Amino acid sequence: MSIRRIIGQSKLTSTVTQISVGTTEEQILAGNEDRKGFLIQNTGTTVIKLAFNPNVPTQTVYNVAIRAGNVADDGIGATYSDDMYTGTVRAISSVAGGTIVVTEYL
Repeated sequence: MSIRRIIGQSKLTSTVTQISVGTTEEQILAGNEDRKGFLIQNTGTTVIKLAFNPNVPTQTVYNVAIRAGNVADDGIGATYSDDMYTGTVRAISSVAGGTIVVTEYL
C-alpha cells in the first residue's frame, strides 16, 4: 500500500507536527500499532538522519538520510515515507538547527 492509497482512505486521520532536530538523537515518532503510515519532510538546511527501533542514529550510523533544502521551508527538502513500519523513529541532524515536518496517518 502506498501513501497515496492511504491518503485516499475515507476514515483516515492524520497529525502534523513541526519538530526541531539537533545534534543529539531524539524520538520523533513513538511506536504505534494503529499507524497506517507516516511522511517526514526535511524543511531545514541540514541533513536529517533517521533510525528505526532498536537502532539509535549517529552521524555515521543510521537507516535513512533525508536531503536538506537550499533555504528553510523552500519545499525542496527531501521526504521519506513508509506505510508499513509501526515502531519508534528517531532522528539526528548533521548540524544544529534542523527542522522537519512529520505527518502520521492513523
